[in-house]
Amino acid sequence: MTTTHTSISPLELAERIAAGESVTVLDVRGDADWRIEGPGVRHLHVPAAELLADPRAVASLVDGPVAVLCARGATAQAAAEALAAHGVDAAVVAGGMRGWIGALQERPVPLPIPRLEVVQVQRPGRGCLSYLLVAGGEALVVDPAPDAEAYAALASRLHAEVRQVIDTHLHADHLSGARALAELTGARLRMPAAALERGIAFGDRMEPLYDGERLKVGGVELRAVALPGHTTDMMGLLVAGRALVGGDSLFADGIARPDLQRGDPEGARAMSRTLHATLHGRVLSLPDEVVLLPGHAHPGVLPGPVAPTLGELRRRVPELAMDDADAFADSLLAEIPPRPANYEAVIAVNAGERPFDPELESGGNSCATR
Repeated sequence: MTTTHTSISPLELAERIAAGESVTVLDVRGDADWRIEGPGVRHLHVPAAELLADPRAVASLVDGPVAVLCARGATAQAAAEALAAHGVDAAVVAGGMRGWIGALQERPVPLPIPRLEVVQVQRPGRGCLSYLLVAGGEALVVDPAPDAEAYAALASRLHAEVRQVIDTHLHADHLSGARALAELTGARLRMPAAALERGIAFGDRMEPLYDGERLKVGGVELRAVALPGHTTDMMGLLVAGRALVGGDSLFADGIARPDLQRGDPEGARAMSRTLHATLHGRVLSLPDEVVLLPGHAHPGVLPGPVAPTLGELRRRVPELAMDDADAFADSLLAEIPPRPANYEAVIAVNAGERPFDPELESGGNSCATR
């Protein structure tokens, strides 16, 4: 940041936070409940009208560079100019919070799999994790965010072409970029076969993916593994027997919520028992050294990839030690947070039932039970 009013891109801000810089984020929105998270971030909430009425008082509250945040970047301009006039090194976060939720950070995941490169694409504004797997000049992308060009560019930098795009399930908390990426690259578009039963609009380009089906990226073999519980169509990918791309089934510090597809009490409890069977019969039956590549983390900038081993998760997540399915369901359902904002409309977009609308995305990830 310079000593005058300037701007900073969401990605540059995210990388500075990830590098350990102390950053003051001055949020001038009226409602700042949903905010930028990360190590070293100091939050200061002063609505724009209050700041503009007395910028000197606000300037006295900050020391060092300030990232000024509003909803879309416009209101923050006037706030940053007022602060700069009082000697504050103020930079507008370009695009505001709307820009922040689109930022994508690339985090290579070291895995003991010859010839395979894996990049975890983190979306700190939403807590979403997606993956690009590359081998032999071919790339497979799992659960891409809406910015299709970012994945195509990443594959190109790794000297690969995107040949396959997979969504692990019908997402409820964020918009999928799978269709857009397949159209951009000409890749095969895959969706779990069980999604057909949920009314997914399989078009000419979309192909069902079946439990047990074997895929290849370059010479590396992957196996589709049905992981129902979060949804009936949840599907994972076992990569060379060494890593599990688990979608929204198990996370680094918790369990997926079971109530987004069937939200009534009876339905949510039945899905909880299904998830218990999935975790014990299909996930925890894998060796402890298998690396989990989850579909979400808590929103915020992370210092590196999220890639715990199953052995680590056995020790870290208490619900995994519950042998009784009913006790497991009681634990999950007691901790359910509010449903994601606009989740029904998001599902409709991802199912091909209504047009893509970026305005539907708001708030952080809430696909976990805590």
